[in-house]
Formats: sequence, structure tokens, C-alpha cells
Amino acid sequence: MMIVGVSAVGAVLFGSGLLTLKYILFVVGFVLFGIGSFGIQPKSPRKRKKRITVDSDDPLAFEERIQQLPPLDDNPVPHPDRISRNIKVFVTSLVVLGVSLILEYALGVSV
Repeated sequence: MMIVGVSAVGAVLFGSGLLTLKYILFVVGFVLFGIGSFGIQPKSPRKRKKRITVDSDDPLAFEERIQQLPPLDDNPVPHPDRISRNIKVFVTSLVVLGVSLILEYALGVSV
């Protein structure tokens, strides 16, 4: 939802409101969809690593701060057992594209 919020602020400041927001969300969602869909593909047995991925062996500082918030602070999830960042990017892309779709079809935002 942070992507939608930042895009909304940018659309209001630099564009024409909801129409600009719809286009920004579509482009951002499309890019995230591409990155996420490549990332969730299984690794080829001939290659040692994937070409496009957002996963790493080390947790980000943001992820560590989230693990310190309640209720996770009592029993933090080890980094290898967490949901893959590639899956998170892919699902985020679907949500962003869904919001763009809702703007177009449910709210009637079009040219």
C-alpha cells in the first residue's frame, strides 16, 4: 500500500490526479510483475544462480526491524524460513495492478 500512497502523492503533485495515478500504478505494477515473475521461476540445473532475483542470504535492516515489533519479538522467524522476497514482489505487483484495474473499471478513471 506504500507504493500506492507514494504514487498518489506524486500523481497529485506532478500530474492530473487519478488518471496519472492509474498510469503510474500500471507501469510500476508491470515492472514489479516482470521482476517477480522472473524471480519465482525455478533455478535452472545448469546454472548456479538465477539471473534476476531480489532474494539474498542476508536479511535487510528493514526486515530485522519488523522482527523486533510485537508479536514477532517473542518468537522471531529465522531468515531462511521467511517468505521469499521474490514471492513478495510478485504478490505486490498483483495488488498494484489490481488497484490500477479498480481505478479504471470500478471508478471509471479513463481518458
